[in-house]
Amino acid sequence: MEIIIRAALLGLVGSVICLVIRRESPEMSLLLALTVAVLMVVLAVDVLGTVLSFAETLRAAAGISPAVVRPVLGTVGIGILTRLAADVCKDAGQAAMASAVELIGTVAAIYIALPLMQTVFEMIGGLL
Repeated sequence: MEIIIRAALLGLVGSVICLVIRRESPEMSLLLALTVAVLMVVLAVDVLGTVLSFAETLRAAAGISPAVVRPVLGTVGIGILTRLAADVCKDAGQAAMASAVELIGTVAAIYIALPLMQTVFEMIGGLL
């Protein structure tokens, strides 16, 4: 709960400061927004270890292979990073670059999920 409060306060303060300095220096506003976003990601990484540990416990309890869980977690991570990068590009006024980041993120997520999809197709083939 503490991390949510920290992240919310950091986001609010950073947003207000960005709004104040945007008129005078749009470049500094963008750099500040990027810095705040990176700091918030660092806060999230602190919690990530606990989440991954819990996911590993659930995986072991359910008897699911790590080969199944790894692509799912990788795809989620790619989705989060892609969203963050695309939003920063949009804030910078680079809509085309944001679309390119989203496209690359989608392709990367599909690439990471290929082993999982291959396993599913093999299972379906075994049932037929």
